Amino acid sequence: MEAERTIRNGLDLTDQDTLQQATVSIIGCGGLGGRTAELLVRLGIGSFILTDPDIFTTSNLNRQIFCTPETLGLNKAEIVAGELQKINPEVTIRFHVQAFSKESIKNANLVIDGLDSAKDRLQLAKICRTRSIPLIHGAVKQWYGQVGVDHQTSPLIDTLYSNTETNSTPNVLPMTVALIAAMQAAEACKYLLQKESPLQNGWLQCDLKNCDYDQILQEKI
Repeated sequence: MEAERTIRNGLDLTDQDTLQQATVSIIGCGGLGGRTAELLVRLGIGSFILTDPDIFTTSNLNRQIFCTPETLGLNKAEIVAGELQKINPEVTIRFHVQAFSKESIKNANLVIDGLDSAKDRLQLAKICRTRSIPLIHGAVKQWYGQVGVDHQTSPLIDTLYSNTETNSTPNVLPMTVALIAAMQAAEACKYLLQKESPLQNGWLQCDLKNCDYDQILQEKI
């Protein structure tokens, strides 16, 4: 059953087994986090750690894949855990319904950034670097999005957010979320399979309105 589940991925058995043995921590299980989780469980990731203290609200319905009228008022991490296990009952999941901490990334091979606060992203990146765990960053605002990889030799989050003083609640279109989540899943896959990617030393900015995509490289430290 497991081999048939992922056969259309077109990956060899060694790569597929690597994904099955991997543990991915997702911090924030709303728009980006929820969609990335759904893609990764279908890809064949075998273990997840989900962290989110928030509940689904009506304003989440436009973009958060596991937000439905039935899940309003329920914790995001718990709901996403249940939905992932519907897709693959064999997947191993533990979830936290409080703010992220070191426990949220314990034993993870990589971390997915599903946050919407500059302050929280900077804190998460710092924790990940102390554990030498790469952080797959994603952010969205209406038609615009960005994605990249933060790690010890390429501190992307510091570059993008160190001078950010305030946070606002952005308008977010569902197709922007879907695109950036797909890119985060792709970067996660490449990292786990030890495949090179330009975004491991930089980031990609996307403008869906004008079909404009800019890749920015960052010097290693």
